[in-house]
Amino acid sequence: MCVAIPKKVLALHKTASGTSADVNNGGELERVDTSLIESVSVGDFVLVFRGNALRVVDAEEAAKIQSALDCVQKVMDGEFDENQIQTGFADLDNVSSVLPPHLARIVGKKVM
Repeated sequence: MCVAIPKKVLALHKTASGTSADVNNGGELERVDTSLIESVSVGDFVLVFRGNALRVVDAEEAAKIQSALDCVQKVMDGEFDENQIQTGFADLDNVSSVLPPHLARIVGKKVM
């Protein structure tokens, strides 16, 4: 499973190949490449995947993502807690799934 993790930007750096940022990685400092992002500031949250910041997210979205990831980790550790699952995925509760148009067109059709 490939997942981008929200991390808070602590410092920014200009490098020979672009830009980078120091982010908070569970209490430790991690340097990530920010060349894919147009604008990032100290204090922003960025989604990080394999050492690259993919996009800036607001604090609310970062908290929702982290809550869901914490919930998934607990379940993977064998600690099933219905309340934590409801909290971790509260933003998805009572939301009906909608397929993107390119997939909706092929529902019920035989695809090879």
